Amino acid sequence: MGKEVRAKRTRKNGYELRDSMDLRDSIEWIRRHEKELRLFNVDPTDAIHGELETYFETQSVRITAGQTVSGSPEAVAVLSDESAVLAVVDVSMLRRLLETGGSGVDELGITDERYERILRHLKETTFTSHDIEQLLYASREIEDRARRVAQGSIHAGFQQCSVMAQQQSVYTGLAHRGVSVHTYGVPDATPPDLGSGQVHAVSTDEIAETWFVVFDGGGDDSQKTALLAHEAEGNAFYGAWTYDPTFVDHVLAHLTQTYSSSTDDIMSNL
Repeated sequence: MGKEVRAKRTRKNGYELRDSMDLRDSIEWIRRHEKELRLFNVDPTDAIHGELETYFETQSVRITAGQTVSGSPEAVAVLSDESAVLAVVDVSMLRRLLETGGSGVDELGITDERYERILRHLKETTFTSHDIEQLLYASREIEDRARRVAQGSIHAGFQQCSVMAQQQSVYTGLAHRGVSVHTYGVPDATPPDLGSGQVHAVSTDEIAETWFVVFDGGGDDSQKTALLAHEAEGNAFYGAWTYDPTFVDHVLAHLTQTYSSSTDDIMSNL
């Protein structure tokens, strides 16, 4: 009888990460674990719907609306994830939060006891966005972080080598600073010279469709961070960035195991 092979699983915040998850699976995993803030028995024309969407826009929280048959309780909000109800609060509390809490969760004194009942579930280390400018900002922050730490490794996927060439100076500079640089792209053009950096010219759907920047923290878990974004139709992206070291390690393990073992697709200028 053959031995049964099981995919290794890692627990993250009560959820399982499977070693078999590729980049697209990892993005989908984040999407599936978004939280939902559902407003019950609130006038659909009430501006609070849009205001909450803006407030929580990067917090992996979907704002939805519903009506009970009886119309009661009136103006109640339920925060939940895929497995449980996390909090039930009056919508009036959310209105006060919007009035006093600044422009986003990061700017709120999140220890404020008035809102702790709901916000303690939103102290996220993972953020999502469809906004390409936000995703670009996140990628630049990761590159700057690697530059400041000046050690460790950074892995960046540009989808195409021609796009990679536009960031040649950035990644050559990181390599010069002592960061181990690995870049990935479909070889639609001659890959750029990145000094001591390694270019993985790979013709796979995963590399062609995914934009990513992953930094291993240089030995410091608090510096680990990753951006993953998948291209959809019309040059649109759905992406996520995370400071969760377990998730970053998961992505790095996938990249290393999938691409670093091959020598045919690696060009290094050591």
